[in-house]
Amino acid sequence: MLCKKCGTGNQEDSKFCKDCGSRMEKSIEGYIASALMYRRRGGPSSLGLAVIEMDEALKLDPEDAEANYFMGKFMYDGGFVEDAIEFYDKALKSEPKWADAYFAKGMAYYRMCSIDKAIETFEKVIEINPEYVGAYYFAGITYYHKGRMGKAIENFKEVVRRDPKYAVAYYHLGRSYTKKNLMKEAIKAFESVIAINPTDADTFFHLGFSYAKSGMTDKAIKTLEKAVDLDPNDENSRRLLMELMMM
Repeated sequence: MLCKKCGTGNQEDSKFCKDCGSRMEKSIEGYIASALMYRRRGGPSSLGLAVIEMDEALKLDPEDAEANYFMGKFMYDGGFVEDAIEFYDKALKSEPKWADAYFAKGMAYYRMCSIDKAIETFEKVIEINPEYVGAYYFAGITYYHKGRMGKAIENFKEVVRRDPKYAVAYYHLGRSYTKKNLMKEAIKAFESVIAINPTDADTFFHLGFSYAKSGMTDKAIKTLEKAVDLDPNDENSRRLLMELMMM
C-alpha cells in the first residue's frame, strides 16, 4: 500500500507510513488485498477479519464488483449461502459477463439444493465461456440429480474432451451411462477412471457391476476381488462377488 503523502510502499495492514509516519488511508484495492491476505491464513478468526476488511471496501463503493464477489465467497465459506448469492448478484450487476461470479452463484444454489437454479446458472457460465470446464462438470452433476441422464452425459463428455485426466468426470459419466443401461459405454468410462486412478475401490465396484450386467462374469469377479482388496469393508463388492461365484 502506497503512502499518499510520500509514495513509500508499506504493508497492506500498516496504519502509519514507515517513512513519513502519516496515517495510512486504504483504497478499495487495499482493503480487498488485506481481506484476501487474512483469508489465506485460514481459520474462522481469519475469515472474520477478512469480512471486516471487505466490508470497509464496500463502504467506499457498495457496487464494486470485485469486493462484492469476494464478500460472496466469504459468506459462502461461512455458511451464509443466501447472503453469498446476494453479493454475487451485486457483482454481476456491475460485471454481467463475469463467468467466475456466475459459477460461484451456481455452486451456492447447488449447496442449497436449488438444482433447477444451479443448472440455469452453470449453463450461463458455459454461454459466457465455453471453455469453463468446471461449469460443464457441475452442470453434469446437477442434471444427474434431476434424472436427466442425456444432458448429464453430454456435459461430462465435454469435460473429458477438454481435460482427458478429469477422473471424477469419467466416473460420473460411467454412472450416467449405467442409469441408461448403456453398459458398454459405462465400462469404457470406468476403465478410464482406473487408468488415471487405479486405487479407487468404488470405481472397481461399478466396473465389476457393469461387467456382470454385460455377462462378462470372469472379468466381473476379478474386478470385484480388486475392489475388496482395496477396501475390505466394501459390502457391495463382497455381496456381488459372492453372488457371482455361486452362479
